[in-house]
Amino acid sequence: MYQRTKKDRGFTLIEVLLALMIFATLSVAANQIFRNVINSNIQTEEVGNALKSLQRTLLIMDSDFRQMLARQYRNGGDEAKETLLEFGDDFLDSESQGIRFVRGGWINPQQLFPRGEVVKVGYRIQDETLERIRWMYPDDSSAAEPASMPLMEGVTGIRFEVQGSDGWKKDWDTPLEMPKAIRVVMETERYGELTRVYLLPGQTIAPPVVNTP
Repeated sequence: MYQRTKKDRGFTLIEVLLALMIFATLSVAANQIFRNVINSNIQTEEVGNALKSLQRTLLIMDSDFRQMLARQYRNGGDEAKETLLEFGDDFLDSESQGIRFVRGGWINPQQLFPRGEVVKVGYRIQDETLERIRWMYPDDSSAAEPASMPLMEGVTGIRFEVQGSDGWKKDWDTPLEMPKAIRVVMETERYGELTRVYLLPGQTIAPPVVNTP
């Protein structure tokens, strides 16, 4: 009768189950590593996109706030106010504070566009998104709708303070004069509280001369 030797023997059930268990353990570990790599890539992309959005927002804000002008302007065809800088709670339908002012340096290469280099801009928060508002002309009519551009999501609040001759103030009503500096504080979900301080030339406008007979 044929006798089976050790070489002729196959795997036992226990050996097969053990091999399957080892293979399953390695598969689970490999799958977990793969999922961690994917999640890491997603988080890295989210952080990168958020950082790009922040950098773009600060770049636009820096360009606007550093080029503020002491210039009167009309809103909706009304008479020009003596206040050169407007801001406050619920201003421009903002969920927090809003602000509006005139800036220069709006590049118009070779005067190709039907506008000047002075523009009226504003900032507000809508649906926890910081928006920049731009009017085509500093003295707009009631028929002219401003253009709104979302800048950064996750902004829960914004407030402004200005520096006058008597220190920092939370409002500004000095006629025909710009403050010496403005502080912008943004409250964000990702970065917490961000503060930017812009020094201004403190320009003033001479009051109109009234001719008396």
